[in-house]
Amino acid sequence: MSRYSIVFALFSVALCAAQAPPRSGSQTWTGVLFDTLKTTCSTETQGASPAGTCPVSMATLSFGIRLPDGKLYQFDEGGNAKATTALKKSRNAGKQVFAYWQSGKTAKPIQAKVTGSVTSNTLNLETIQID
Repeated sequence: MSRYSIVFALFSVALCAAQAPPRSGSQTWTGVLFDTLKTTCSTETQGASPAGTCPVSMATLSFGIRLPDGKLYQFDEGGNAKATTALKKSRNAGKQVFAYWQSGKTAKPIQAKVTGSVTSNTLNLETIQID
């Protein structure tokens, strides 16, 4: 087998793995993103994140999601990186985060659709979609 064939085969395997459907045992949820490290924020941000939490900002390093039933899950380390990337790619959410940074006021919560599995109160994030 030529060196190019091996490289092509490895690339094909990596590409398929990156596009693979969620693992079995995975679930999908929709909820509001919040900053898991920041718990004290101004009254101008009320309603933009769950009570006792703060909305995501340009400085957020640790993300979480509040589900409609009130459950709070923090993302695993890889999930935090995926959430940061998704925020950067989302035109609307990016504008909201930037406006929050400029004014200290938030317009509305940032919704996300996530897929993953839960271990304790940590969401092992596989995918995240922010519109």
